[in-house]
Amino acid sequence: MGRKRGFDEIEVLDVVRDRFWSTGYEGTSTYDLMDATGLGKGSIYKAFGNKRELYVRVFADYCRDLVAQAREQLRSGSGAVPAAPLARLERYLLSIAAAFAAESPHRGCFLTKGTSDLAGEDEEVARIARRAFEDLAAAFAAVIREAQDAGEVADQVDSTALGYLLLSVIRGVDSLAKADVDGSTLERTVRCAMALIPPPSGV
Repeated sequence: MGRKRGFDEIEVLDVVRDRFWSTGYEGTSTYDLMDATGLGKGSIYKAFGNKRELYVRVFADYCRDLVAQAREQLRSGSGAVPAAPLARLERYLLSIAAAFAAESPHRGCFLTKGTSDLAGEDEEVARIARRAFEDLAAAFAAVIREAQDAGEVADQVDSTALGYLLLSVIRGVDSLAKADVDGSTLERTVRCAMALIPPPSGV
């Protein structure tokens, strides 16, 4: 029987993720991870692999959780009168913009950070990021289709393209927030993007 580890794996991975999130892949050494986690190099390598493997692990975990949270928050409520599709979508996007604006310091989204850090040179990171973007855009598109069925959005609208457009807006809001653009501007940006969604003819 193997010896039980003397540390909490989830806590260690959270610390590692936050370190990579703050200082990036190249700006984080194995010694930095040792210092942040309190573990020796041998313990880290035995449990999680090398620095790149650790990065891929925490990046993939983050992206999976991000998509799951988005899907959950975009789902119809369980009450007798659930929120209309567009109201749910706008509420979600506004909550993300508000979260970006409230950060101090502004470190933004780890998906954005990881994409800029390594996606251009690491195909596995690029694949994970691409899948996360596809899943988020698909979640937005699903709500748009609900809105079309509910008579809130014109039937001829390409829900997939609109999903990617809204994804691009919120990714842009992430970048703006890191430049310390004020929260009210970020909120207006989201509301303006939502207002551009075409209603059915005659509405």
